[in-house]
Amino acid sequence: MRMRPILCAVCLLFLLAFPARADEMPTGWLLFPGGTYLHEGDYKTGLSFAVPEIALLTIGITNSDRQGKQGDTPEINLPLLFSFQLYAVDKWSYYQKEMLRIKDEHPGVDVGVDPAPLKELMLAPFDPDTMSSPLVIAFALLGAADGLYGYPHNGRRFGEISSATAMRNGMSRDTGTAYYEGMAFAASYGAGLSEELIFRGTMLPLMDYHYGQRTGLISSSLTFGLLHSFNQGTQNREYLVAQATVAGFLFGWQVQEDDYRLKKAIAAHFWYDFVSMTATWFANPAENPLGIQVAFGF
Repeated sequence: MRMRPILCAVCLLFLLAFPARADEMPTGWLLFPGGTYLHEGDYKTGLSFAVPEIALLTIGITNSDRQGKQGDTPEINLPLLFSFQLYAVDKWSYYQKEMLRIKDEHPGVDVGVDPAPLKELMLAPFDPDTMSSPLVIAFALLGAADGLYGYPHNGRRFGEISSATAMRNGMSRDTGTAYYEGMAFAASYGAGLSEELIFRGTMLPLMDYHYGQRTGLISSSLTFGLLHSFNQGTQNREYLVAQATVAGFLFGWQVQEDDYRLKKAIAAHFWYDFVSMTATWFANPAENPLGIQVAFGF
């Protein structure tokens, strides 16, 4: 999971978006969870982001020595991942607010930005109209195909699992499955929301504004794809990078077609990830992307 690259992308894009305000908003406040809101005196919003971000970060750091390994895939430090995903949402919500203000004060600034409330975007994967769009349905089906056939198989399936272990806690097959599905849901939800806000909600429209839609679409898709090479334990990086680049291109094209509305891209990203992770667990649990350790009976 891409935590450090996403953190760097958030900071760089934010600074590029507001170069004129660098003296008004010190970098330290940008880096701090909820800091952009706290800097402005909006303590309610700032703390609503800062408290869970810091709590998850603390849990992730204090439990960093509890992760095991499944094959070549290290167990994902999920609290740390969730902290970085929430951080990205935190910064994008401030970016959205500021960009809408700038566009209102300076009508000539024609940077695309989704004006939908954050709550509406957060519910996008479960909105019936959004879920029924061809893009979302297609990516859910592609997620199933990826989970079933996209990675090498060792011939051991769900029915052969005897136990599972996560963060050194041993579980039965059924309890381990419930844990895996819960964490897969949360990780997929966080990825679908945070990554679309950063890449299709920030990078794409900024690049479109400065260099044109074709360059924006290509550059944001390639960046999105290449960052997937940082995924831990990936055995086939070329496949993953190519897969993510194509997905990023299609997500970006849809966002451009929808006047920079993000709901379909968020929903399609979530359902692709979640369906793929679920299919992998049942078809090929030894290569599950969360790195949860599984033991098989004879």
